[in-house]
Amino acid sequence: MLEFADIMVMAAYLTALLVIGIRTLRMQDSTEVYFLGGRALKTPSLTVLWFASWIGGASIVATVNRAYTLGISAIWYVTALATGCLLFGLLMAARVKRLSDEHHFLTYPELMESAFDHRTRIVATITTILSFLAYAGGQLAAAAGVVSMLLDLAYGEALLITGGIVVAYTTLGGFRAITQTDWIQALLIFFGLLCIGLPIAWLEGGQPSAFHEGLPVQYFELGSWGWSTIIPMVLSIVLSFFVAMDSFTRCYAADSTQSARRAPILAGILILPMGLAAVWLGMTALITLPPIESGDDVLTAFVMAYFPAGIKGLMLCGVLAAIMSTADICILTAAGNVTHDLYERFINPEATRKTLLSVSMLASAIVGCGATFLAWQMRDVIDLLVLGFTINAAALLLPTFWAVYRWRGDATASFYSAMTGLMAVLVCRFAVDHLPKHPFFEDPLWPGLVSASLVYLGILLVRHRLPLRSTST
Repeated sequence: MLEFADIMVMAAYLTALLVIGIRTLRMQDSTEVYFLGGRALKTPSLTVLWFASWIGGASIVATVNRAYTLGISAIWYVTALATGCLLFGLLMAARVKRLSDEHHFLTYPELMESAFDHRTRIVATITTILSFLAYAGGQLAAAAGVVSMLLDLAYGEALLITGGIVVAYTTLGGFRAITQTDWIQALLIFFGLLCIGLPIAWLEGGQPSAFHEGLPVQYFELGSWGWSTIIPMVLSIVLSFFVAMDSFTRCYAADSTQSARRAPILAGILILPMGLAAVWLGMTALITLPPIESGDDVLTAFVMAYFPAGIKGLMLCGVLAAIMSTADICILTAAGNVTHDLYERFINPEATRKTLLSVSMLASAIVGCGATFLAWQMRDVIDLLVLGFTINAAALLLPTFWAVYRWRGDATASFYSAMTGLMAVLVCRFAVDHLPKHPFFEDPLWPGLVSASLVYLGILLVRHRLPLRSTST
């Protein structure tokens, strides 16, 4: 059970989040400030946003859980995140920032319309909303699991608490609140896991000799997760960085192309040690703790068992911090799609700044409630996250690369390619029992990516027309 000092630490942390949300509410005067923080973020703050969003609680909690059941093979998930950050920073961040400065983009689908047409923007909006609902749902599911164990609550009750807090400060404070809270959250999870968690794991018996004596040999095999699972998961995660709207949003929010490029590279470097620490804690828990029935609350059980009072509450704040730091940006990203790409673009193009700001806050609340409902329906954290990655990677990869590197493209090819990829992923995910029993259909990424690519290239060949190379970038 939590001691009084731990409860006070956690209460102070959660209160601070709400205070930040309320305080930054008064700073909102436009959708550009609400969604992009005024396009003035420097490298340190951008790095924290990249790091805190991608190494979220679902990533840490799920990696510890997988290490508990699979061993070192669990490192693949976080390795894919680090790789995605590095590649996006090296290959696309500067280009995206230059396009944003030239055309004043607010969202990723807006870029797609400028490069292609409004049909592609609609598909990009739908895929982004669906994928970020899945991302946010995965984070809230992880948070609910932690709170449920700590307070001995039913999963649904814990989900209402965590979802309510995240939705509240995100809706009130927007991008500026997220930036400020992510500083707190990134520091908590980074130092909590590396500077407190690892030393405690070592002292409690989590040492290499103990691993070799107490764990089965398959726990030291990189492929024990199963290569048929690892390969599509890693590929979908890495590719999703190039089509995820929050990747583009952070570039838009940067104060310069240099900041836009450096931040994801630095975040990628910081992410990998977190994955190694999570794997170490998961394997330590297996040899030092009594059997954990579900295997879904390993990190929380480890903290409850070994951390001293006060520090225990601080570390649990770090776990919740990591969860919230990813859930909040997911909610805000999808809300940006609803406000700018649907309401302002197609419903009320003449809306005033005040109206748009109100719609933005309402959209954040609605998206947050939708993510909470999704987390209630689908409790497997990894499954939720990979579904989100796959929707983006399969549907929008080719049109996005073409838009960023060649700019003007074939609108018809882009539209039908994106639609095909989206439908293929959804069919293979939710109607898998009705599909042929073949390895090709085991993961929705392959049908989605292959069908989208064939449609895109096929339409280009049939129309005998190639996109024009950009002269502005």
